[in-house]
Parts: sequence; C-alpha cells; structure tokens
Amino acid sequence: MKTKILGCCGRYIQGYGELERLQKHIGWMGDRYLCVASKNRLRDLKDIITNSMEGKEVVFHQFDGECSFAAIDEIRGIVEENGSQAIIGVGGGKVADTVKVVAHQCGLPLVIVPTIAATDAYTSAASLIYRDDGTVEDVQNFPHSPDVVLADTKVLVKGPARFFAAGMGDALSTFVGGSVCVDNNFDNHFGGLGTVTGYHVAKLSYDLLFKYGRQAYLAAQNHVVTDAYNIITEVNILMSGMGFENTGSSLDHLFYFGTLGLPGREEKVVHGEGVAFSVCCMLVLQGASNEQLDAVYRFNRDVGLPITFEDMGLEYLTDEELDMMSNNVLKEAFVVHHPYDVTFEMIRSAYIAADKIGKMYHEGGSLL
Repeated sequence: MKTKILGCCGRYIQGYGELERLQKHIGWMGDRYLCVASKNRLRDLKDIITNSMEGKEVVFHQFDGECSFAAIDEIRGIVEENGSQAIIGVGGGKVADTVKVVAHQCGLPLVIVPTIAATDAYTSAASLIYRDDGTVEDVQNFPHSPDVVLADTKVLVKGPARFFAAGMGDALSTFVGGSVCVDNNFDNHFGGLGTVTGYHVAKLSYDLLFKYGRQAYLAAQNHVVTDAYNIITEVNILMSGMGFENTGSSLDHLFYFGTLGLPGREEKVVHGEGVAFSVCCMLVLQGASNEQLDAVYRFNRDVGLPITFEDMGLEYLTDEELDMMSNNVLKEAFVVHHPYDVTFEMIRSAYIAADKIGKMYHEGGSLL
C-alpha cells in the first residue's frame, strides 16, 4: 500500500493581542529578523512588532506587489545583505507565498502573521507564483510548512468582512476537492496518500462553516470577536490549510483559475471569492445532489460569495471567452484528479449550469 503523509505548520497560535508577545513565540530563532509587510501593515503594526521584539534586530521591508520571481529575488537580496536569521511575513496570502519561497531558498525559519483571515495559504507548504498579468506562473511545494503561524484576532477582526468571507470560500473548497482525492487514492500535496487525520480535519472544516459561518460573518461585519468568529478564523487559516494539503486538490480551484487572464477583463474578485464560485461549478460537474448544492449556494449567497458570472464581474461573457475559460481549466495540473476524464464540453456545461442555478437563487428560487 502506498505511503500516507501528514504535514502541518510547526506551531499555530491564535489569540487576542498575541502579536504583542511575538518574541515569546519566536525569539528562539535568532537575533536578526527581516519583517516583510505591506505599506499599511507597516503603518499599523511596525511599532507593535518593534516593541514586542525588544533586544532583537528587526529590519522592515515594504512589499506591495505580486508574488513574483522578481519580488522573491529582491527580498532574498535583502536577507543576504542583512544577515537575517529568520523571516517574518505580515499580511495576506501574497506576502505569505512570497516569504515562503525566500525562507526556503535561504534555509531560514519562517514566521507568518496573517492580517486578514482570507486564505489558507498561511499554514501551507506551498506558494503560488504569479505573472504580471495575474495568471499563475508556477506552484512551488516546500519540504516543510512555516515554523510559526501567529493569528492575532485583535489584528484580524479589524479587517474587511469581505476578506473574512473570502477565507470561508477558500475553506469551502478544501473538503469538496480533498474528498475526491481521498476516495480515489490520488496524491495529496506532499506526494503521498491522505491520512485519516487529514481527511477528518477537512471534513470538520466543511461542517463548521455551515454551523458557524453565517454568525461569524456577522461578527466580522461588526468587527467583534465572538466564539463563532474564533472558530471560523481557525477554519479559514489552520483547518483549511491542513485539510487541502493533506487530502489533495481536484477541480475545486480550477474553474476560478480558468477565468484568470481573460483579455480585457479586470479581475474583480479576490482568491477565495473566485474559489467559492469554482466550488459551485465543480459540484455541478460532479453531479452533486440537490441537497448539497442547495446548502452551498445558500451559504455563499448569505455571506456575499459569488454564485453567478455577474457576481464574479464576468457578466456578458462571449462564447469565445467561455471557450477560453474552459480550455484554461483543461491546462491545469489537478484536472486529472477526477474519477474519470474531464472534457471541454463537461467544463463548459458546468460553467453555464452553475451560473444559471446561481441566478435562480438570487431570484429567490431553490433546488429543493
């Protein structure tokens, strides 16, 4: 029987005000740190990080671009110039993906401090590297996940509720895609079969979204930390990250990736929003039950996630654009993680049907 592999971050810390105790959690890594963050995050958090790392040398670098090879090379040069012994990435998924590559190339410990609960990229051992036009250029997988992920809910709860919902959209895909891989003995992201632990973490994240997601979204809209908010923050960042890596990926993201790079189309959704609609498309292609589709469509609609092309900013699609999107899906590596061959016609039909179902739900209709 093929080997099973389970991976996760070295330590996950979630709490209110934990950034103010940063040194307690990472001081063992050394005396010189490079902290990479966006302009606004440096404005808001630089003093907190400096004070919490008293006695340590912290060099700050402003990052406002794409996770690209050019950005990676620039940050690696700063690490080498300053003799940094560890890297701290503060921000969203782009920052996290960038510093993961740099830490791997430099062989240094890595700390991720999420500032929005919008993605499961923080805990994973993978990075998506993009071209300037927004399309994915490369996917890199590393020997281990970040050493420390520190989720300070005092910081996270200040973020826009839209990004919190996007994190739920990303998490929604974890079990939907992962269960296909587990059921059909496809590899997970570590090159082995998924463990029972990984499968049940993914399933738990899916169940918790429907149990607590709506009230957590209300808390996020009002910038208050509740038990539901804490649970879904853990789902978005930790459980989804563990779940997708340890079970594997199928078509769950691919319908969103298919929309990237459409000529003349400005992307109007963030990653997790696009993934939420992709999940709808995948379930339609799979022939999911009315009950499961109803649960997913109602959930997405209730928390402001896309369920139609129009929600994605893709109204008035031409036949040529729809064909291009469908062909783009076929080019993605994980399209083979499906029980049977996926064809152009199946993808195109799933796109159209998923959009029509979404319109019905927007108009008050239902599959049940």
